[in-house]
Amino acid sequence: MYDRAGVTRVLLALADVGLGIPTQEGLERLGRDVRWSAAHAAGPAPGMAPLPDVVVVDADGDGAALAAAVEAWRALDPPPGILGLGLTAAAAGHATACRIPLCSPGATATELAAAIDAAARMRLAASMSPALARRALDLPADAPPAMVTAAARTVDVELARAALRWHAHSYATATEVVAELRAARALIVPEIETLGQLSGTRTVQTVVRAGPLEPYATARLLWVLASLGAVTFSPEPIDAATPARRALRELRAHLRARAARLDRGTFYDVLEVPPAAETEHVMTAVALLERRYGLAATSAHDLGDCAALAAPAWDQIERAKKVLLDIASRGRYNDWLRDHWSEIRTSWAIDATATRAAGEAYARAQHALAAGDPHRALSEAAAAARLHPGHPDYETGLAWARYRVEVIGGADAAAAARRERKVATAATAGVRPWPRALVALALLCIADRDADSARWHLREVLAIDPGSPAARQLMTRLGG
Repeated sequence: MYDRAGVTRVLLALADVGLGIPTQEGLERLGRDVRWSAAHAAGPAPGMAPLPDVVVVDADGDGAALAAAVEAWRALDPPPGILGLGLTAAAAGHATACRIPLCSPGATATELAAAIDAAARMRLAASMSPALARRALDLPADAPPAMVTAAARTVDVELARAALRWHAHSYATATEVVAELRAARALIVPEIETLGQLSGTRTVQTVVRAGPLEPYATARLLWVLASLGAVTFSPEPIDAATPARRALRELRAHLRARAARLDRGTFYDVLEVPPAAETEHVMTAVALLERRYGLAATSAHDLGDCAALAAPAWDQIERAKKVLLDIASRGRYNDWLRDHWSEIRTSWAIDATATRAAGEAYARAQHALAAGDPHRALSEAAAAARLHPGHPDYETGLAWARYRVEVIGGADAAAAARRERKVATAATAGVRPWPRALVALALLCIADRDADSARWHLREVLAIDPGSPAARQLMTRLGG
């Protein structure tokens, strides 16, 4: 590397000599200022000078090592642009995780040089901080936030877009720093209106498109707000502090769990009904599923990277409904299941005798709990879950009975509550709302000293069954 004004200094921080030397030679033939150094594959050396403008790293290697090296390079002042070389699917994942662009090692020298130039131009877009924002805006290090905000209105929009690119599906949430900017009169009226969208339930890409500012102005605003700590980006809603955030978090979790739960599942698993289900039971199941997965329910939320799961989930429900409501179609489907039994994974396409026996065992468990006999309840609940594994009522009923017995036996109540709550949460994820299962989950939330979550689940029960005595009594206890 040579410190020549106006020339981009490139460091090939590649441990693989077979990749480093040919890449260096190809770039040198184009007259590029380039150096290969395997010693810098793990990051910069202390006191390194002159600093490179662009560092090229191997994205095909170990992801954790790459992440550590990238962070070390970004800690320099000024940070270099970073470009990954990689060909595999793992390399693409590593590059995305590290927020670096990726170029194929098979690219021509001209293509690689163009990627290096782009990385050099966007070197200040790798992360968002007050120091990088001031440097990008050519402001002094002590420039106040109001000055930074004003200058950002004319920043190169490509820099803002490059910085936001990695957060397109992240949720934007305003912080208390916004109040400081408003107090300093750093924001104009359309910008203040845009702040109303930063509630933590909209993704960056949605906010950019929504207005009232035009998209480029919104991108600049989000960039400077994030740089100043006035907005945070998170892959999930940052917390469940508001009903809207909690609803979004719950729906995203249900959609992901449903996709995993129904891998190789049957139409009976889709609707959560047994093979002998009557028309009335099928329609009830569909109505409950529609409350959670219907297009009206899912379209009311900005689902971010889970949006692709919503329509397929409802389409699957509609197909299952169509087949199971038609006697002839159900018969043909059952024949198909018998021929492909080894290929499926099911909790619901089980023998009618087992279904009936599981229901009877669950009823006995409930009666035992009401009679104050948790040990008998545990035995019966375990039988129900064994006969019909995966049924939300039976799995959550077993978790609650197990908690009761553990506490009676002297186990740590808080630890038992947390443990069984996880079991119950998993049993109710990705399925339709089962009122009795949600009541059991609410009881475990109460035991875990999380009254807000208990109220949330009880409200869902009461929305389905307003007369549920258990839910009403618990809600009264909680002051809901």
